Amino acid sequence: MNISLPSAVQLMHRFGEEEITVAAVKPPRAPIESGLLLAAAEGKPLDDWSQEDVETAVDALARIADAISRARSEVSFYLRFRKESEDAPEWVKDDLPELARYHLQGTAVEESAMRLRYRDIIKRLEKLATEDEARGASESGDSGLQIAHPPRLFTRKSLGRL
Repeated sequence: MNISLPSAVQLMHRFGEEEITVAAVKPPRAPIESGLLLAAAEGKPLDDWSQEDVETAVDALARIADAISRARSEVSFYLRFRKESEDAPEWVKDDLPELARYHLQGTAVEESAMRLRYRDIIKRLEKLATEDEARGASESGDSGLQIAHPPRLFTRKSLGRL
């Protein structure tokens, strides 16, 4: 079973560049243009922006990567009973960006539609795990779950001047 993780670019296209930028840039950092974050996520040259804004964009991309990682961990937990020969339902792949978005927003979404959506996804994942466990799959590594990571956008060489 193989599930691809969403990238920062995919999150920005799905939920809007501005929403993801606002959610990813946290104080004490000053707000940045969503175009900068998108350019950074796409690996484009960032020479037209100030050094401080570029540093903020790099920090925001790290926050997005952390949110995606948290979403991956959640899904992995619930799919641990899935047999190697069984793929995850399509909705799991579709819901990974929703989970990442929720984790990126943090506590700001406690009483919102986004929180309700998150809870619905978790309930479906819990039900799926219960069904997989009932079919006799084990938690001892029988799942064969593999998660594909998008390629790194930044390296020590490309961030050397920061």
